Amino acid sequence: MGSDSVLVTGGAGFIGHYLTSALLSQGRRVVVLDDFSSGLPLPSHPLLTVISGDIADSSVREKALNQVTSVINLAAIASVPLCENKPKLSSRINYFAAQDLFTEASKLGVSAIIQASTSALYGVPNQLPLIEESSIQPIGNYGLDKQRAEDSLLSIRNTPVCSLRLFNVFGVGQKRDSPYSGVLTIFSDGIRNEKPLRIFGDGTQSRDFVHVKDVVSAFIGCLEELEKNGLNSIISGNKFNVCSGKSMTLLEIVEAFSQFSNNEIDIVFESPREGDILHSLGSFDSLNKAIGWTPSQNFTANLQELLL
Repeated sequence: MGSDSVLVTGGAGFIGHYLTSALLSQGRRVVVLDDFSSGLPLPSHPLLTVISGDIADSSVREKALNQVTSVINLAAIASVPLCENKPKLSSRINYFAAQDLFTEASKLGVSAIIQASTSALYGVPNQLPLIEESSIQPIGNYGLDKQRAEDSLLSIRNTPVCSLRLFNVFGVGQKRDSPYSGVLTIFSDGIRNEKPLRIFGDGTQSRDFVHVKDVVSAFIGCLEELEKNGLNSIISGNKFNVCSGKSMTLLEIVEAFSQFSNNEIDIVFESPREGDILHSLGSFDSLNKAIGWTPSQNFTANLQELLL
């Protein structure tokens, strides 16, 4: 495999599809490792190698790592309820397999390792916007395992590494039939099928939504920076928020969707769910100062795309 090859674990997932496609369009060789438990098949491409397997299997990781020079880890059990119901599965994939991947990749001397982390590490925020120095207080198994994985990666000193804390990622291609889909996908699906939208609480809870294409540009920007400057990179050993820097309430989201729908949107308000965070808003200043990254997608236009 050429020296420009990148391993994308979880490359068959929602973000993985976009990232793999973007890397291939740059002429990069890509190795995707995925167990396809939730991911979708990838289109064939002369620069793409797909390995179907379990990231927690050491022989599968060895096969994948021997073919690449950089690693982006997207593989995860992303369902918070599933992680709560099956804590051993959560730890097996979200922490232990990730830790082993990082250690093995570092020993092989890869050029860069990037971890897809999460804003869930912050838990219930003490103040907004959230910055990378905000207190870490993850709620539940998902957040805790992702924190442990991030800590494991950032403890590596002899390999260029960084962790990207993703906020609420959305875009065309998220699974509509999953109860764990993002709220924008769930809302757009309900609107298209003329079904009432369920809101837990009064709808004033807010989120920082970032488009998947902006997330991909952050991964690629950090990958290029680490590969170019190595351990001397300004981002090596650090963590960064990947967010829009703006928040919208669920009621504002419904109002925005209504501009593109000919049907009246009905809302059913239900009791708040225990453990739900009321407000989330991130700052991307650190990543902007480090590599010049800024979200560029048009939120309103992207909402309209979800209804098509």
